[in-house]
Amino acid sequence: MDINEAKRNSALSKRIMHRVYVIATLRMLLHPVFLKSLIAVVFFWRTTSYVSYTHVIANAPSLFDVKSDFMFYSSALMHAESVTLALLASVALLVVWASFDVMHKRSQVWF
Repeated sequence: MDINEAKRNSALSKRIMHRVYVIATLRMLLHPVFLKSLIAVVFFWRTTSYVSYTHVIANAPSLFDVKSDFMFYSSALMHAESVTLALLASVALLVVWASFDVMHKRSQVWF
């Protein structure tokens, strides 16, 4: 085997593997669980324009005081804008939907 043939084989191998990697990446990006998770992340990101989560967490009572936590978060939800509630409900629904997809379709190949 001469050097030119080895270079051709190497170049062919690289082109083939490049195509394999592109197809694998596209399959992962177009997977339903990934798309649902991406939409949930975008919806949650959009809620940050309505809610300052750092201030909410800073003003929240101790995690061990369950009654105060419940009162605080229920009051926060009652005083939130409707767009915020719709986005958070959408995030919750998408997370549950993606979880069911992962749990019920374990037998499918992910890659």
